[in-house]
Amino acid sequence: MRFKGATGWATGQEAGMRQKARIAAGVAVMALAMGALPISVAVAAPAVATNAAKMDGFIPFTFDAAKGRLLMDIPLFDSDVLYYVSAASGGGSVELPFDRGIMVSAVIHFKRVGGKVLVVQQNMDYRSLEGDAAHRQGVADSFPTSVLAALPIETESGGRVTVDATSLFMRDAANIEAGLKRTNQGNFRFDEKRSSFYPARMKAFPENTEIETVATFAGDAPGALVRNVTPDAKSMTLRIHHSFLKAPTGYVPRVGDPRIGVSTLQFHDFSKPVNQGPETEWVTRWRLEKKDPSAAMSEPVKPIVFYFDPAIPEPIRTAMKEGTLWWNKAYEAAGFKDAIRAVDAPADMDPMDIRYAYVLWINRDERGFSSGGTYRDPRTGEILGSKTRMDTHRIRTIGNYWDAYAGGLPGDGSGVTVADPSLLTAGAMADMPAGQRDMILLRQALLTAHELGHALGFGHNFASSLNDRASVMEYPTPRVAVKDGKLDLSQSFMPAIGAYDVFMARYGSTVFPPGQEKAGLEAIIAEMRAAGILYVPQTDPRWTWYDDRATPTENLKEAYAARAIMLANYGPDMLLPGEPVGSLRNARLWMAYLHHRYAIESGTKYIGGQYTNITVKGEAMPATAFIPGAMQREVLGLLLDAIDPKAMAIPESLQAQLTPDPGNNLEDLSTDPVFDPLRAARILAAQVLEPLFAPDRAARMVALATRQSDAVTLPEMVDAVMAKTWNASDSSVADKALRRVSQRVALEAMMILGASGETAPEARAYALDRLAALAESLKSRKDGDPLTAAHYRQSARDIARYLEDPVAHAPKSATSPWGGAPRSRFPMPPGPPLG
Repeated sequence: MRFKGATGWATGQEAGMRQKARIAAGVAVMALAMGALPISVAVAAPAVATNAAKMDGFIPFTFDAAKGRLLMDIPLFDSDVLYYVSAASGGGSVELPFDRGIMVSAVIHFKRVGGKVLVVQQNMDYRSLEGDAAHRQGVADSFPTSVLAALPIETESGGRVTVDATSLFMRDAANIEAGLKRTNQGNFRFDEKRSSFYPARMKAFPENTEIETVATFAGDAPGALVRNVTPDAKSMTLRIHHSFLKAPTGYVPRVGDPRIGVSTLQFHDFSKPVNQGPETEWVTRWRLEKKDPSAAMSEPVKPIVFYFDPAIPEPIRTAMKEGTLWWNKAYEAAGFKDAIRAVDAPADMDPMDIRYAYVLWINRDERGFSSGGTYRDPRTGEILGSKTRMDTHRIRTIGNYWDAYAGGLPGDGSGVTVADPSLLTAGAMADMPAGQRDMILLRQALLTAHELGHALGFGHNFASSLNDRASVMEYPTPRVAVKDGKLDLSQSFMPAIGAYDVFMARYGSTVFPPGQEKAGLEAIIAEMRAAGILYVPQTDPRWTWYDDRATPTENLKEAYAARAIMLANYGPDMLLPGEPVGSLRNARLWMAYLHHRYAIESGTKYIGGQYTNITVKGEAMPATAFIPGAMQREVLGLLLDAIDPKAMAIPESLQAQLTPDPGNNLEDLSTDPVFDPLRAARILAAQVLEPLFAPDRAARMVALATRQSDAVTLPEMVDAVMAKTWNASDSSVADKALRRVSQRVALEAMMILGASGETAPEARAYALDRLAALAESLKSRKDGDPLTAAHYRQSARDIARYLEDPVAHAPKSATSPWGGAPRSRFPMPPGPPLG
């Protein structure tokens, strides 16, 4: 598991910065149509059939290949039809929002007007659920609908109307143009002349009709992302899939609750009493009904079946199916046995067929997020299926993480276990170290449980790590503990769903006796609260991804201890035979050097923070609570420990091995002839200090100091930073150099605070006052080291110039995304997703 380039760090660099494999020119559109990356069409392909072929089904259609048009028989007018638009081939980049899967969900009506049939998208955001006919019509008339196409009527016979539906499909149905513009990739336009139907994926069934097109978008000034993934960047071609589904009946919606993270469908219901707001939320869930309604636990009438892409290799596929089946334990608590099934997709199954919950294996040019997209009934929230996108690169990222840890592990690092022991005997991964293999498989099982949790209707819970891994819906970092002076990966990832996941499944799917649903749902929430299971809003500091352990202090201490062992043992022993020593400078180095980055990110949220809870009237839980001052001070001390010169230093024994990586592209951090430890230190110092001086944090610290007796005040925080930077002294040349780094970052962070228009007046005044005092003190500072002395004098000059006009002379953030700032800046290497 050795990977070059930016593997392990998602980037958006220019195409010229890396070598790209290009698809050979002249290959026919249909031959490329199964590929994961976009293609480019130079000229329209000739018709592939000479005779029209009719397909019967929910919406019967005839593809007239000779004329390149599609005729549809409209089965019903002014009635609900569910309509979904999906990408059938992908954009090839995590930064282009065009992965295979559902992109548009709508309810449409076919409405006849003279010689045309209008395809009208209904406005589902504003409704009248309990109003009479006049009220419902009044609400409908108060908001616009959208006409997607006007289809000319071709023939009419026996009550059946046939229309030329070509214009419904020969358009930018998936909003690709806006997506490219939003990501600064240029002004592209749908090119109908280089677009066509794709008959191989056009089918009709009794309850659904599937139509697919080859859609080409032309642009004159394509952006870097498009240039990276297309053979001809001026012509980006995707396959777009259209699905029409008979609207289901008989489903009963369930009211959502903000105190638990079951996803919801949201809309305004204007028939609610006038003393209530119109906002309405229904949970999104699958329709699960018991075969035996009288049984406490019963198999479902129709289980939820996930089909796994044949492209997923073994043993990865087995691990993914295992992770999927973890959810059965949660649904047992809701009264269903074997509610979830995980099966291999038949070879002839169409992944885009709207009837199936399909797990797609997505390839991109760099690693990226997976996503658990669902298609649901926009009227009710009922989940009807899913197209879950699993990123293929993330297993490589976990392999890289294991490499970064390997030197500090006992033996071969084994001891990581997966839920299904049979996974460990798979031959496809037999040549890698056992611990690396086990960790990859366990993480892939967990990742699949997470993404299919979204497909089941569950949202994130980024506070669950504080409840000892209460949910797979967290973003987990590997748990790297320290035991007997060695790294311990025995609990690297959770091997099953957690306690919070059970509560979500119960809330979404428990069947209650008639009239008892409201009380039953309230009891589930009360039980979750009584168990101390956290679900908090994003405003709460406990809502943090990639953190671990019960408190931020425990998290920081463990991360620091593990990082020290990683850096002490990082070196050539982790390389494969024949691998260049320069590979030590690739992503794995940052995985070790910045191992504590997410513990730091989590810890900074507690400084000047406040606990916020989601509560309703009558609950005993307080809406807000102070974070104890003692905890904040301990966290602040630990955060500042990270910028001590000894903590930022890279051992000389390691630096001596950091020759440039011949296959890497991480700018001059990898290609400079001499590795720059001061630049690395600046990245680390900025991660600690810039968030502490954020304008919103400063404002909270000023405000909370008036209410909380033991609050950490803004002056106290600034004094602590100054004590660790400008008011500290060092004797060695190396320590002085690293201290200069933290001093400069602290200075610039305070300048940014003083210049921001979002900074509270008191905080701005204090920042400017302290900067003026620092400049005055620097005038008399002396040091035998000429670089340090010059640093003092220049800093004083910079402050004086800044104080003349703080807004004009404020520095920019040092922690902008990788590649997103000039090379003279010090951007943070990208982090998420971990795996």
